[in-house]
Amino acid sequence: MKVDETSCPARVSLLGAQAVMPTVQRFRHLIWRPWRLRYGGIHGERRRHVTRQDRLLRCTDGAVEFALDFFAKQSPTTPYLQLGHHMKKQFDWYFNPTKEEIDDAWKRGILTVDTNVLLDLYRYHEGTRDSLIQSLQKFEGEKWLSHQAATEFFRNRTKVIVSSEKAFKQAQDEIDKLNGSLESAVAQLKGNRIIPSEVASELEDVVRSSISTAQSKISTAKESYPKFLQEDPILKQLSEMFNDAVGEDFKEESREEIAAQAEERKKNKVPPGYLDDGKDEDRPYGDYYLWLQIIEHAKAKACPVVLVTSERKEDWWEKVSGKTTGPRPELLREAKQISGQRILIYQTERFLEHALQRFQQPVNETAIEEIRAVSTWRSELEVAVRLREQSVTESASDKNAGALRVELRRPVRNFTVSGHLNPNMANVPHLVARLISAPDSLPRHRINVGTGTTHDFNIHIICGEPGVQLPVGSYVFEYEATCEAQVSDVEAPSTPEI
Repeated sequence: MKVDETSCPARVSLLGAQAVMPTVQRFRHLIWRPWRLRYGGIHGERRRHVTRQDRLLRCTDGAVEFALDFFAKQSPTTPYLQLGHHMKKQFDWYFNPTKEEIDDAWKRGILTVDTNVLLDLYRYHEGTRDSLIQSLQKFEGEKWLSHQAATEFFRNRTKVIVSSEKAFKQAQDEIDKLNGSLESAVAQLKGNRIIPSEVASELEDVVRSSISTAQSKISTAKESYPKFLQEDPILKQLSEMFNDAVGEDFKEESREEIAAQAEERKKNKVPPGYLDDGKDEDRPYGDYYLWLQIIEHAKAKACPVVLVTSERKEDWWEKVSGKTTGPRPELLREAKQISGQRILIYQTERFLEHALQRFQQPVNETAIEEIRAVSTWRSELEVAVRLREQSVTESASDKNAGALRVELRRPVRNFTVSGHLNPNMANVPHLVARLISAPDSLPRHRINVGTGTTHDFNIHIICGEPGVQLPVGSYVFEYEATCEAQVSDVEAPSTPEI
């Protein structure tokens, strides 16, 4: 039933409410509740009509108070644009940026990225890597890297390179296991006198042909994969891109205060970074340090920011019913309040897509899908595994030993945990590790270890049974790193399956 809005005793302009409703509807991170109007008695059908509109105001208490106060004072004929203007004046950080604002950010703004956007370059195929680097290079404004992102990049670069190279060996291991399973299956079929003998022969021919093709492709890919530890074109391009454009670290006298702020935000679940509870030392605060350095730089430069991030977690992105709806509103508000500037936050694949469109280039769907797949894989792994403790039993430059206690929070086929060598080793060490405690239902598995630096190492555990996952629970690994002699190979040999 249509209601004559001019007869509403509260004099609420429904036209005005409709004008700004697309914006206030975006306050989805707060609790849904029907707001009650306090401006005069609204009864019967008129009350029901206004309440339906009012229930859409899913916004902060301050926004609701403003909206209701404002609408109550308006004439029903107040133009939409005037109402929208007043709302945007107080909540401009929450409105979608206009085309002009986006163009301004891309032409004179500051482009910055988080650590994993850089590290993921070592995980992509060459075409994806080149497409993303070229899009970053073509950005018209300032290209700038926070001190936090640069520090984390150099801390993790070697580890990511070694891990990527190890993927070829893991792929070959899977093919070898398939080959062994084939031999067993063929032998069983041949021993079954009821089954025609050609069934086993045909199966063996087809599968062995596929295995041979796969082995050849893996070998070719390994040979063509760049030796980044020897010659690194990615590092060269990044060094040129961010030449004289890396931010300063926090002053020493303010670091303790900033760390206390980060801890308080984490306790109160204030984004970003409050989900990084599994990291050691001050690394749970890394996201906040990066965020603070970015918005302080925007304030100093008085320029808008384009932030590219590989993050998928809810301490960066607002999610409703499992769907990502945009950056966390708290981040948009804080950036505007501290820097006075608008910030545009893109996930990596969305940045690439938007950049290619702006530069009038074909959208590289293959690259976009690969970026999305790598980001999803990494975020799922981060959520699954938490390092709870590293206990040290020996600590010297020629020998480090201790144990890592890990919590696996959901079943996975394999996972990796990283530890630190303190003090740093005299050279790249020889590393051995063994699993000393695990859930009772642990299936057959194998453990690989690797280190390409003098300050950290990786332990990988891989399920050895097809179709089976490692069970949830606590895992404890003992490790020993020694360097009596220089070890040329960056990875220790795999231990046999148990």
